Formats: sequence, C-alpha cells, structure tokens
Amino acid sequence: MAQAFWIVAPGQGALRPVQLPPIGPESLTPDSLTADSLTIEMLASGISRGTERLVLAGRVPPSEYERMRCPFQEGHFPFPVKYGYSAVGRIAGGPRSGERVFVLHPHQDRFVVPAAWANPIPPGVPDGRATLAANMETALNALWDAELVAGE
Repeated sequence: MAQAFWIVAPGQGALRPVQLPPIGPESLTPDSLTADSLTIEMLASGISRGTERLVLAGRVPPSEYERMRCPFQEGHFPFPVKYGYSAVGRIAGGPRSGERVFVLHPHQDRFVVPAAWANPIPPGVPDGRATLAANMETALNALWDAELVAGE
C-alpha cells in the first residue's frame, strides 16, 4: 500500500491509500507495467505554481481536460484527481535498486512505473533541485517553439 495526494475539491486535498500493483509477469498489461518495472520510494516532490495551482483551484477549462492529463494521473478533472509530475525517488525494487531517479508521477510516497520512465539523477544534484527537471522540459519546449538557435 501507498499514500497518494488527491485533489478532492477547490483548494482541498486528501491523502488516500493506493494499492500498488504487483510486479511480475502475471500483472503485466500492454499499456502499464513491464517486466522491468520499478518500485520507487518518493524522496521529494515538486508542485508547480502554474498548472498544479489551476488543478487545485478547479480552474482547468473543460476544453483542456485531455491535454492537461499527466502521466500516471488517476481520476478526472475537475475532481477528484491524483495529479502531479515532478517526483524524485529512490528505486526500492526492481532493476537498478538504490538509484535516485526523476519520474513524471503524481504525489505519492511509493509507486510502480516501467523502468523507461525512471530517469537517473546525476550525483551531487540535491533531491529538491532534481524536482525542477519538469521545469527544464517546459523551458526547452519554449525554446523549440520559438525556433531560437545558438547565440540568439
């Protein structure tokens, strides 16, 4: 079992128990777990001042419900929804045990993901700073969208 943060009403959250899926061939489905799935123990989690504030306030426009879905989200907008995408954790089960990783995952103390979703964190990068990896993706997308080149 794990504990996950769910947004249940405007400005209101609740910790709810979550059953972790077993890891093994009998539990695999085509779009979820793989033979190399990992159990992650959360070390730090970041909360975005933009997107997650909109979700917490219940201000996600219905036209954006599908586009704003995050990986491993449960529930539906506006509520209840388990949302988030900036998790730093340590691999507690599966290949690469003990490694610190960044995962696009909602706020939850333990979770299971396919190994491909767990991105290694370089040594020396503090857990709190590693939660900013999601912000780097946003900044990089802005640069790509602006079609800037080196030196501009």
